[in-house]
Amino acid sequence: MFSSRICVRPFVEPCLRLNQLQKYLSSVALTRPKNESAKLLRHLQFTERIPFQDGLEIQEKFVRAQLDMKKLERKIQDKMQEIGDEHGPNAILNENEKKIIDYILMMKPNPIVLTFEFEPTFTGGKRIKKTITKEQIERFETFTTSGNHIKPKFVLVERGGQITFHGPGQMVAYVILDLQSFKNLRARDLVCILEKSMVRGLSMLKNNQDDSAALSLLTESRTGSETGIWIKNTNKKIGSLGINVRRSVTSHGVCINVEPDLAYLNNFRKCSGLPNCEATSINDQLPGSNINVQDMAIAFTKELAKHLGIERLERIQMTLEDMNLDNEQLENNDSK
Repeated sequence: MFSSRICVRPFVEPCLRLNQLQKYLSSVALTRPKNESAKLLRHLQFTERIPFQDGLEIQEKFVRAQLDMKKLERKIQDKMQEIGDEHGPNAILNENEKKIIDYILMMKPNPIVLTFEFEPTFTGGKRIKKTITKEQIERFETFTTSGNHIKPKFVLVERGGQITFHGPGQMVAYVILDLQSFKNLRARDLVCILEKSMVRGLSMLKNNQDDSAALSLLTESRTGSETGIWIKNTNKKIGSLGINVRRSVTSHGVCINVEPDLAYLNNFRKCSGLPNCEATSINDQLPGSNINVQDMAIAFTKELAKHLGIERLERIQMTLEDMNLDNEQLENNDSK
């Protein structure tokens, strides 16, 4: 049903030979896929602005698919153990049983990146849940800027980090994958990969009016109280990140300021424990570069694939309407 909007692009140019690709990946990859399903990264690129809550619901559906498959895999492992205990270590499955198990395991979802541009929303992570007051939430929800009179919403989410703004002009990427599908990949390792992908993606941007001209936006990641991505050697922050992990399945991810109204960010950051921090954006740093949210979504996802050691990247451009149509189709099939 997505045929009219599907835009699938290979991760590398067709002329790059397999041995060249593998050599290149070995120089930047921080991990490697352990099974077939993890060898393809799917990028669902939402091309229209949507409400933040809708993005959360879409994310949850893909997280649930990963968790359901892990539960099924566990049942298969337990059954195999039961057969071994009952019939001894030399017990074997017949060909039909092997085919059924192989077919089930082939259904394991691929790693997915969902990229969005949201309507104005302030979000609070796990650290903030127990400390934020109703008065503080009201302040966020009534805040407007001189250039934008739309009142933002405030939403508490299951991720690390404190208060973050998501809104027009920001690229938000949710990364959904099973850490156990990759070699030696822990949550802290994924955070490092996300940081490197943001820094590298920002450095690789090209001017839309001159594709040959690199923009050379130099950034760096920091730890401690100054987590996120910063313009190198400054107090200007251009990107944030925070992930959640459930039974080794990740969710949430990163946001990068492309061309947002910076008043949303620079107002609340003064109250979030980083008084010397100033939010900036690609447009603020490189006026006239003509970079948009979709450009940043593509650049980040390409770099993420490289750092995960994934050789194939498929991109599907879609809208919220596509997801709604897909859900209706599934419901109709279930009712038959």
